[in-house]
Amino acid sequence: MTNCYVHKEALSVGTCVSCGKFICENCNTELKGKNTCKKCVDELFVENLRKMDKLEDTSKAQQPMVFMNAGGGGGAASSSASGGGDLARDPVYTKSKVVAGLLAILLGTFGVHKFYFGKWIQGILYLVFFWTYIPALLGIIEGIRYLVLSDDDFAQKYDKGYRA
Repeated sequence: MTNCYVHKEALSVGTCVSCGKFICENCNTELKGKNTCKKCVDELFVENLRKMDKLEDTSKAQQPMVFMNAGGGGGAASSSASGGGDLARDPVYTKSKVVAGLLAILLGTFGVHKFYFGKWIQGILYLVFFWTYIPALLGIIEGIRYLVLSDDDFAQKYDKGYRA
């Protein structure tokens, strides 16, 4: 047996499935029954956060264009005559229930869905207790709950930037 690449004095318990380096009991993090070093877990977490940011950026970029008063005409008289003063608006969503549901089901062990909602303290609690598998179970339950809610119910409960 060889020694850990971080703790030179400690015997290794296995190798990291991501980087292939020998790791000791202190450095080992078990993900889905496989040994992973803490450095690779951190890199995986940061990579998934980047992917979430890209998803948010692309969803913001795909918002529809709005043309106001495209028909021309004159000021207040034409707008009050045509609209009656009551404009119908489409709801504005800032969080996607599909993204939240998939994050909760796939990465709920690490609380990524909580970070997506901006609930940092809850996300950190999920990270601290991920080894107990309780956050994984909660993530699956929450993910299913997000996906079965209607868009409006989801937005009212979980989307802080929602406007009806």
